[in-house]
Amino acid sequence: MKHGLVFCSLPLLTSISLAALAEAPRVAVDIPPVHSLVAKVMGDRGSAELFIQPGASPHGYSMRPSEAAVLDEADLVVWVSNDLTPWLSTPIANLADDAKHLELMRVPGVNRFEYREGATFDVADHDHDHDHDHDHDHDHDHD
Repeated sequence: MKHGLVFCSLPLLTSISLAALAEAPRVAVDIPPVHSLVAKVMGDRGSAELFIQPGASPHGYSMRPSEAAVLDEADLVVWVSNDLTPWLSTPIANLADDAKHLELMRVPGVNRFEYREGATFDVADHDHDHDHDHDHDHDHDHD
């Protein structure tokens, strides 16, 4: 009788597990910091997938087919802003048209600051030449 109970409950447990998996939303995120935030919020309810490779500049990125597939299969797309990645609005509209979209800079109550420019964010020039007259005179004899 114990074995019959185990076999009868196995399909029920399997269907519950599959139902739980089916409920987990497919979430697509643009950059690693957003991925970290979304993963923290989701906890063990699912996972988010990046659609811009880590280390790549999101400012002028060219999507790979596998990344486009992440958008196409998403139930929710979380991204920073059309201001940061204006090229991204078209792929999101075309590939994730059935998904809900969450543009973080447009969320009510978010404190937005002006984009910073200037010396702190300029590219550093480490190739500058300094002639500090460090000539060393090595004209002495080595006997």
